[in-house]
Amino acid sequence: MQNAAELAGIQDELQTTEQQVVNIIESFIELGVSVYDFPGTQEATQGMVTNLRRNVDRLLKLNQRSNDPTSQLHKLNIPMEVLQYIEDGRNPDIYTREFVEAIRRSNQYQRAKMNGLRQLRDSLAEKIAEEFPDLEQSVQGIVERTGGSTNHDTELNA
Repeated sequence: MQNAAELAGIQDELQTTEQQVVNIIESFIELGVSVYDFPGTQEATQGMVTNLRRNVDRLLKLNQRSNDPTSQLHKLNIPMEVLQYIEDGRNPDIYTREFVEAIRRSNQYQRAKMNGLRQLRDSLAEKIAEEFPDLEQSVQGIVERTGGSTNHDTELNA
């Protein structure tokens, strides 16, 4: 488990990286507006080239930072499905909600299966002990080793 200092470092790097990405996006939007309203003058061309170079430099710095082996960002593992959601223009929170719901359904299914098997074990143990009294000690041992309570335990608790 990561300690608080590592988490704070990762959080700081994430915030810095997020701000860099926001700045790059805003700059590309401005560049798109400039291209749309391009007057064709030498001055406008020079400004657009400068803006484009600035964006390329920002992307280069962001790329270098993300590939830096000392970066805290290397400790983050983002599932490919989340990245695919984002690339498809979907909200990654939807992925998280769907994932949690799928896990909850799976847990409910597994819990029901475990309860069913527990009941089957107890029922079989009871019937075997009734039909074969000489095997009762063995049956009780098996039930205890598999996490169940024996009839003797339940009689004491009753």
